[in-house]
Amino acid sequence: MRKGLKGGQLKILSKEQIEDIYYAILNVLEMHGVKIEHDKALKLLEDAGAIVDYKSKVVKFPEYLVKESLRKAPRRVRLCGRSKEQDFIIEGRKVFFGTSSGTTHIIDLETGERRKTNLQDVANTAKLSDALPNIDYAMGLATPFDVPTEVQGLYEQYAIMSNTVKHSIVFAYHGAELTKLMIKIAEEVAGGEEELKRRAIVSMYDEPQSPLVYGEIYVEALIEWVKRGLPVVFAPCPITGATAPVTLAGSIVQGMAESIGGNVLAQLINPGTPFIFGFVPMVMDMRTTVTSYGAIEDLMLGTAQAQLCHYLRIPMWGTGGCSDSRVLDGQAFAEATRNLMVAALGGQNLIHDIGYIDSAITTSHEILVFADEVIGETKLFMKGIKVDEERLAVNEIMEAGHAGNFLKLKHTRKYFKEEHFINELLDRSFSYSMWMKLGAKDIVKRTREKALKILKEHEIEPLPAETRERVEEILKQAREIAKVTSKN
Repeated sequence: MRKGLKGGQLKILSKEQIEDIYYAILNVLEMHGVKIEHDKALKLLEDAGAIVDYKSKVVKFPEYLVKESLRKAPRRVRLCGRSKEQDFIIEGRKVFFGTSSGTTHIIDLETGERRKTNLQDVANTAKLSDALPNIDYAMGLATPFDVPTEVQGLYEQYAIMSNTVKHSIVFAYHGAELTKLMIKIAEEVAGGEEELKRRAIVSMYDEPQSPLVYGEIYVEALIEWVKRGLPVVFAPCPITGATAPVTLAGSIVQGMAESIGGNVLAQLINPGTPFIFGFVPMVMDMRTTVTSYGAIEDLMLGTAQAQLCHYLRIPMWGTGGCSDSRVLDGQAFAEATRNLMVAALGGQNLIHDIGYIDSAITTSHEILVFADEVIGETKLFMKGIKVDEERLAVNEIMEAGHAGNFLKLKHTRKYFKEEHFINELLDRSFSYSMWMKLGAKDIVKRTREKALKILKEHEIEPLPAETRERVEEILKQAREIAKVTSKN
């Protein structure tokens, strides 16, 4: 079992402000509502007491229905790996870390050049995530452009799940029929339908459109997924000043309303569905219209929504380990470090987007590898300082004596690994001349070498041959369905 540390030490809102935001969310859902482009979902919501305008497809959610659905959502969600040792439980302020999906380009580890992404990049991301000790779950980071667009999600899922024994999270690329096949792939990897029900080794990330629209494909994916009782992340990406209010408080209200409305639908389909709330904080730079992943306002929004989720006692989606920098430079490493530490200290449960640069357009495996070390440091910080008789070290201070040293003491040997973080990637060589003798490697070169070493040497428990054969048949079936759909 992977044990997350408790965050939440960092706060930005008062209790009164949190309550004001919560009541504003309820007001938006009840008075303005959400456009839902799916007739069966509209009928289900109407039958439950929602106000539905079938012409505009707008649903208005009564306050009691929203609150009732929040009560049905589990406060504690277990996410399982192919290996039971990789299971972890989201609850309260516990923090876990992983990657994301959807970039179109990557910094090639071999050449250092930027190029379009492919399926091998997805597999490599999963393999790196599997090997890095502080990464808790795997996503694909990259879009596999070398497979048919109509079935990208299934190939991406298979590449992830066959290259890690940790929990996998897949993106909701497809509608009902192909989502059913994604579930079949998960069942094959898990060892059958009942085993997947018992141990959810995969979750789905479903992303509604801002402002306040649930598109037909994403609703279809949600319905099929939650019918099986599988965990779902329902997180929009509202952009302040563009697809959300320019004010930070307004952006929180809209983003959380979009997510909470999805929970109403999920709990009506299958009460008790493991539902992960939240939104991806995004800020539009008003000078350039660039959507920022490294802005200080992103960190403020993430910290605030974490406080809201802790107040409501619901599990949440978080963001960290990413940058707007177009290349691997000081900005990239600084922003990734900063937003990782703030997300963790804010108590965001599932921190994703580790490995994004170029405002989520480009994958960097170097940043992913570097982030693993940053998370290790952050965990030490989150543990705080233990104070007890032995750690106060009064006897050792006297034993070392005036002008003495502590290197020879048993106390030092006993505690140095526990009380200090041993860096691997950050340079602490003895001197400049020693650094030169070691190859004069900067942080980019060190992280790149480590990533390549992992990809060369790390071994993953392979899927059984019969499982791979059955999944290949499912992929073939998916391609046939996609052909028929595209003709229609």
